[in-house]
Amino acid sequence: MKTNNYFPLFILQAGLKKTFSKLHYWIITLAIAVNVVFLYYFILTQKTTWDSFLQSNTSFYSFMQIALSIVNALFIGASLSMLLNVIEEKKKTTKSSVLQTTGSLLFSAAATGCSVCSAFLLPTLGIAASLTALPFGGLEIKFMSLLVLLYAMYEYAKPISGLCPLPKESIVSTKKGRLELNISKSTLPQLKPLVVLLLFILLVYALPRLPIKWRLQTQKSLASANQSQDGQTETNSAQTADIFAKINPPEGYELNARYADIGPQMIQMGVIDLEKFKDAYKNSNQPLSEEQLDIITKGSDKKIKINPENSYFLLNFFWAFGLANQSKILTEGDMVKYGEGQIGNFASTGGWTLTKSGNATDYYSKKAIIPLTQDQEKLVNEVASNVYRPCCGNSTAFPDCNHGMALLGIFELMAAQGATQSEMYEAGKYINSYWFPANAFDTALYFKNKDGKEFEDIDPKVFLSNDVFSATGAQNVKKWLVDKGVQEKPPAQGGGCGV
Repeated sequence: MKTNNYFPLFILQAGLKKTFSKLHYWIITLAIAVNVVFLYYFILTQKTTWDSFLQSNTSFYSFMQIALSIVNALFIGASLSMLLNVIEEKKKTTKSSVLQTTGSLLFSAAATGCSVCSAFLLPTLGIAASLTALPFGGLEIKFMSLLVLLYAMYEYAKPISGLCPLPKESIVSTKKGRLELNISKSTLPQLKPLVVLLLFILLVYALPRLPIKWRLQTQKSLASANQSQDGQTETNSAQTADIFAKINPPEGYELNARYADIGPQMIQMGVIDLEKFKDAYKNSNQPLSEEQLDIITKGSDKKIKINPENSYFLLNFFWAFGLANQSKILTEGDMVKYGEGQIGNFASTGGWTLTKSGNATDYYSKKAIIPLTQDQEKLVNEVASNVYRPCCGNSTAFPDCNHGMALLGIFELMAAQGATQSEMYEAGKYINSYWFPANAFDTALYFKNKDGKEFEDIDPKVFLSNDVFSATGAQNVKKWLVDKGVQEKPPAQGGGCGV
């Protein structure tokens, strides 16, 4: 009987009905789905925290990630149950169908988490930037994974339903002592699932090449996070207002460093494409000011001051600088150690899309924009190794995301201009507090309630340590606050890792 005699949805429905008429397949499907959901959660927590995921991403993106993850898990469970049903009824299936289901599981798992930090399977395909390079932050991968799983279920439904029996396998026969494969026309359809999977992989490669204007806004901007606290009825206390004013002072925090001419140098070398840079801010409804344009195009002798209005600008500006400035941290440190020859697979490298060439690795540690002496390099490495961030859980000496790369650049500039170690730690404390206001709020609240210390009195090195301000540290701080009944709600998080 030919497959074309039946509408595909009718075949799929018949296969599903026959499979799930047996109770044990319901149990198997749910058990597999629950385990897959736990796998997704495990992958998520390897690079970020659950709180950071919810606070960094937009509500739409978070909802779609969670919903598509659950549906993917159910489809994986159903697909594998149908595969087991085929085996149980002693009807043959194809290796390509099994490969298809396994591949879909891997790709779906790879697309779990925030659109930058939480994915680490996609780089195995050689896709630089992980989810950052994808216009919809990985949602399209999960959606395509559903389609592949649906097709796998359709293939399994054919023999299960009895409507479309699988063709006989090609037979290996012997003639005159030689093995020969009898290839018939019926063998060719068995290649279709493999073709579908290959098309899936090609689409994953093609998607990052789409224009930037087609990209979905997956992450909350820093400015919007810092400017609004609407609906947070629990944060109206005098204590909360006082803490927030200290971690993100409206008047800003001035660094012992000046912009100099690093902006024009970055434009000249191509690590910043001026039009792309301006468009990125225009598209996020935060167009560059005249002062910011002058800093990029002409340079400035003004001291750098970070405040709620320019924290997003400084994040991207120094991301580019940290990426391009020559540094032994980049050429001999953890980026090389853990990159395993694929330096473009980090969010801080592949995620930087605002270059002339379009490939961030062309500018990786390319030029001594601000030369560093051996002692200055040593100072930067010592400070960076002790400063952590809650989005990715790594130190600034391992700048695998934008925050780490940007802060590394700031430390390099400060060291080159004569800043002391204590000044660099203090700057890191305020800068990370502007970039991660929710985590900084929790940390300030933690020290106030635990040790009676105000934000300004907390040792910056302790504040930014692995035990306190890394992904694990942030979870421990949050747990302590919850366990002690401290109910203050932090301001909206703005720590997204994208451009």
